[in-house]
Amino acid sequence: AQRYKERWGIELFFKWIKQHLKIKSFLGRSENAVRIQILTALITYLLVALLHHSRQATNSLWDFLCLISATLFQRPDAEAAAVRRRREWQTHAKNQGCLF
Repeated sequence: AQRYKERWGIELFFKWIKQHLKIKSFLGRSENAVRIQILTALITYLLVALLHHSRQATNSLWDFLCLISATLFQRPDAEAAAVRRRREWQTHAKNQGCLF
């Protein structure tokens, strides 16, 4: 009974990994490769959970993770500043007139 209980705990752990860490298959077969992949996924999950907690987000952690993955390579502040500079340059160019 104790072995079955331990095995069930392991099964629940792997189910949690598949659901939350999105590990569908392991990239390597060695013990070290599996450990590295699990630890990397756990660290990522914990960092996202810390960010979610620090921002006091009201949505679920899953929704927060989806938002991060959708906007990972976007920089709203930098993009807004670039658009603002372009508009200022265009306005400035119109006010200058044609020099040639």
